[in-house]
Amino acid sequence: MMRIKNLRPTPGAVIGVVALVFALTGAAVAASKIQTNDIAKRAVTGPKIASSAVKGGKIQNGSVKAQDLADGVVPTVPEHAYGRVNKAGATVAPATGAVGITGVTNGGVGQICFDLAAVPVSGSATVVSQAVGAQGSTVELVIAPPAGCPAPYVDAMTVTKLSTTGALEDEDVYVQFVG
Repeated sequence: MMRIKNLRPTPGAVIGVVALVFALTGAAVAASKIQTNDIAKRAVTGPKIASSAVKGGKIQNGSVKAQDLADGVVPTVPEHAYGRVNKAGATVAPATGAVGITGVTNGGVGQICFDLAAVPVSGSATVVSQAVGAQGSTVELVIAPPAGCPAPYVDAMTVTKLSTTGALEDEDVYVQFVG
């Protein structure tokens, strides 16, 4: 029959096991005790952060600006101009509260020429409602009119006409442009 020698560990094996236990538990204890103030400023940089580690819920609202983001992340909002423009003969003026309409001028009977803060690509115009019983008018909006408007009022033009005869007629209009 074979005899098994005394299974006593050697002193080196005991020291190795004790060192291994301290190494494993010491790292866990140290990691649980590191606080924000223990990390030097600028010690954690972008390359040290794991991919997808920072998600939207971890970012304070309002702390990231559009210029901090990559192109195409935030869609650009087109420039808008809108408001009422009053016309009575040669007198033309944007009403209080008009936005993006930097200037208007008389283009002739029934015509208003516009200088806008941004170059428009489209828009709409309506005749401001008239008194009950008055003849109706229609309005045409022209972006970048070919002629008839003096500089700098060349971004757009409205032309109002009587619905019944087609004659040019001075009317107040409400316009909206998209740049």
